[in-house]
Amino acid sequence: MTLVTKSVLVTAVLGLLLIIYEWNMMRKKKGGVSATDKRNLRDLVFFTAGACALVAFAVANLF
Repeated sequence: MTLVTKSVLVTAVLGLLLIIYEWNMMRKKKGGVSATDKRNLRDLVFFTAGACALVAFAVANLF
């Protein structure tokens, strides 16, 4: 595997762990998961995808 692939995978795994943690915290709330919480999770998914693209771009252009 190349350095770019490894870097993107690490970023994606960290993002996925953050999403899972947030989901568990939202699920344990008294009111359950609301529509606002789902939008926040969607935004985290987009943020993770953007971070992966940024890392891939940066690593590919630096090395």
